[in-house]
Amino acid sequence: MPVSCRISIDNRPEATDAIFQAVPRIGESVSLSIDGNTQDLRVSRVVHVTNGTLEGATIVVEVTTNIL
Repeated sequence: MPVSCRISIDNRPEATDAIFQAVPRIGESVSLSIDGNTQDLRVSRVVHVTNGTLEGATIVVEVTTNIL
């Protein structure tokens, strides 16, 4: 079942949405299309945010262009 995640790159203020087959894990490499170019990024943090309901749950995946 696909998982929709909110993606934050290098703590930039803007974020984007991406769909994964499973929630990425910390340290994992993910490929994302950014400004029309595919980049390999490293997952640095995964945060589950909820507003009190399952329907309102959001997964925020922070990624970095830096090698960890």
